[in-house]
Amino acid sequence: MLRLRTKLTLGLIFLFAVTLAISMQGIYRIYQLDRDARLILQQNLHSIVYCNNMLQALEKGPVDFDMLQQNLDLQQRNVTEHGEEALTTKVAAQMKQLQTDPRNEALIKSLRLTVMQIAVINQEAIVHKNNAASASASRTILTLSVISLILLSVFLIFIFSFPQIITRPINLLEAGIGQIAARNYNARIDLQPGDEFGELAAGINTMAEKLRTYETSNLEKIRSEKTRIETIINLMKDAIIVFDDKKNILFMNTVAKRICGPVKTSNHPVLDMITRHPANQELKINNGEQTATFIKEVISVSNNNDVIGEVIVLRDMSAIQELAAAKTKFIATASHELKTPIASMQMSLNLLADSRTGPLLPAQQELVNSISEDVERILKISTGILDITDEQLQAI
Repeated sequence: MLRLRTKLTLGLIFLFAVTLAISMQGIYRIYQLDRDARLILQQNLHSIVYCNNMLQALEKGPVDFDMLQQNLDLQQRNVTEHGEEALTTKVAAQMKQLQTDPRNEALIKSLRLTVMQIAVINQEAIVHKNNAASASASRTILTLSVISLILLSVFLIFIFSFPQIITRPINLLEAGIGQIAARNYNARIDLQPGDEFGELAAGINTMAEKLRTYETSNLEKIRSEKTRIETIINLMKDAIIVFDDKKNILFMNTVAKRICGPVKTSNHPVLDMITRHPANQELKINNGEQTATFIKEVISVSNNNDVIGEVIVLRDMSAIQELAAAKTKFIATASHELKTPIASMQMSLNLLADSRTGPLLPAQQELVNSISEDVERILKISTGILDITDEQLQAI
């Protein structure tokens, strides 16, 4: 297949050859017409001039034999038509006779008639050649017109077909590149190899195939990563809801689906309550069985300072509150249970301090007083703890 440069070169050579052919044909035809005109002037018109000069020489009285002889010599060298040579010879013979008898009117009249016959022959030849030249000119015009029409048709075909050699590949390349730019990597540019456009199309097709392979592998990686992330998010105990920049739900993990239930429309009461609730504050949601407490966290997702999405995380605080309540109840119970042994210890200390049980040594009395102070301290601590736990239990 020819390369683009070769096609352009051949096209320009064709145009040059056609233009040269028309020019040469016109020049040749004009040369023929010019040649015919010069032949008429040289062969016939000169003979008529010579004849007119000889007639003028005969009209003079006496006859101007020098002028007559001079033009006769010129005519003898310009004999071209049929019958002209015999008449020219006759004129020469009659002139010789006239030279012997210059006043012979009959001979002058005969000589004049012969000269006029030569002029008539040349006039008829001029008319004939002029008609032939006119016919030749008409044929030339017709020939050039036919050739011009044929070449015009060839030009029109060439003008409308030759640009397609360039525009068709360019249009195919433009359409193919547009498809590839639109991420349609299965598109191919159907151009036969062999020229520059074919090589370019082959390169673009190779690029599209590599992009398709890369996109396929990249999509597989993205799907794998997406599945892995979704699995991890679904295993999390917190409720996670992912929105795009237009507040459309992209993903909800299992916990969020359990809290919100099926979300089929944008006007979902639980979802609306979650989105409207302020961030970093407790949110109570009743799922029909029990009321759960959550802390709402909002994470904005941005790309080059442009917000492209939002993630809402609901951290379940119910278990923490239950654990806190259990701790509080345990402490309250422990504090309450401590009062019984403390009361027994106080009673025992009171009995030891009673004189009816017997007097105590000074050292023993100091020990009893020290123990009594410790018991009072423990009693105050347990009472304070019990009061605090009561307040916390009431708050819970």
